[in-house]
Amino acid sequence: MTVGRGRRAGGSGGFPPPPAARPRARARGQALALTLPLFAVLIAALWWAYDAGQAVTEKRRLAQIADAAALGAATWQARALNFDAYTNRAIIANEVAIAQSVSLRGWSRYMNDLLLKTAVLTAWIPYVDAATASLQRLWTGLDRGLQPGLSAFEGVTTLVDQDLAAAQRTMHLATAEVVPASIRESLPDGDRRVVLSPGGEAALIAWQVEWTRFASFYGGAWRWRQKDVLERSLDGFSTRRNNTWRPLFGVDILRLEKRGGTDLIGFDTWRSLDTLSEHQRRYVFFGRMREQVPLVWAAVQSGIATAARGQHGDALRVNPASSRAGLTSMRRDSIYRGLPSVWDLSVAQRAQFDPPRIPVRIVLRPAAAGGASDGMFALAVGTTDFARPVSRADGAVEKPSLYAPFWYSRMVSPSVSERVLMATLDGDPLWLASLPR
Repeated sequence: MTVGRGRRAGGSGGFPPPPAARPRARARGQALALTLPLFAVLIAALWWAYDAGQAVTEKRRLAQIADAAALGAATWQARALNFDAYTNRAIIANEVAIAQSVSLRGWSRYMNDLLLKTAVLTAWIPYVDAATASLQRLWTGLDRGLQPGLSAFEGVTTLVDQDLAAAQRTMHLATAEVVPASIRESLPDGDRRVVLSPGGEAALIAWQVEWTRFASFYGGAWRWRQKDVLERSLDGFSTRRNNTWRPLFGVDILRLEKRGGTDLIGFDTWRSLDTLSEHQRRYVFFGRMREQVPLVWAAVQSGIATAARGQHGDALRVNPASSRAGLTSMRRDSIYRGLPSVWDLSVAQRAQFDPPRIPVRIVLRPAAAGGASDGMFALAVGTTDFARPVSRADGAVEKPSLYAPFWYSRMVSPSVSERVLMATLDGDPLWLASLPR
């Protein structure tokens, strides 16, 4: 069997020819499809970063404005309280000076009467009579100049006190309007979008109510408060001019009792009373010592006429006869205008100290074209506190009052109730407002 080899078509050696090489097609548009979304994401990220930065800047600016407004309002409140304290201290100091003046006038009349009676008793003693008469004439001349001069001093001082009290009332009442005005003036004039929120406006009204409750006006019959402070501020010469002498070599059979003092009768009259009486035992050598002979007396009154009586160093009890004689011959004038009416902490505040807090909540109103800062707000709270810059030498703790100018302003953290109340009025979510920021 014969086998023959044939050729494949189109080739040699029995194999088909290789296929002809075809040109490869180019891939167009694929990179652009991936780059455009990437650019969009990048631009969005950049815009978000820019917008977030603007929001942070606006938020910081709002916080600084709120802090400045709250601290400025608290500083004004502290200054108003310190002004009340300074005027109260000045009034008390002036009233003490008036009490000393009335005391000196009464004591001068007493000494004039004492020297006059002493000159009569020593008229038969050689040399002593001349010295006593000369001293009595000298004191009489001194008393004649002293009485009108001190009366004029009392008149000027009581008018100054009334003016100080009027200035204090004006300042205290004006603070209720000045503090809200100072907060509004702290807002930037160039940006009318920054305003107090409705909750911030309501908080200022609430502060005004607390300001009126924080202090009380002690006038009329309520002047017992400043009278209590005044009586504890008087010196010993004004309150008790008392002495006891035992002329019989210390034997307690015969006594000379000097009793005197100056009292504020009611709220509108200063009265000075000085007495000297001879006391003996009821049965010479035994029994209770009692007044026998009234010797010297003198009384001076400045203010409105009144039938009320004071203590006068216990003169009315120890020397009743000489006290009656002194009150009968009392020199009266109506130059004193009365104890001024002033402000001090209310009774509730002295029991539980809680100074008014000044919340400031400002918002950024939406711009015309909108923006990331729309609806942004800031909240700050200022208040005043009371503390002595230096501790007292006696170690005692001084309680807050409007008689000591130790008030200062400070910032405090907003309470949850303040946040929730203002957020409710502003329409913000309560859960967000209750979070600390």
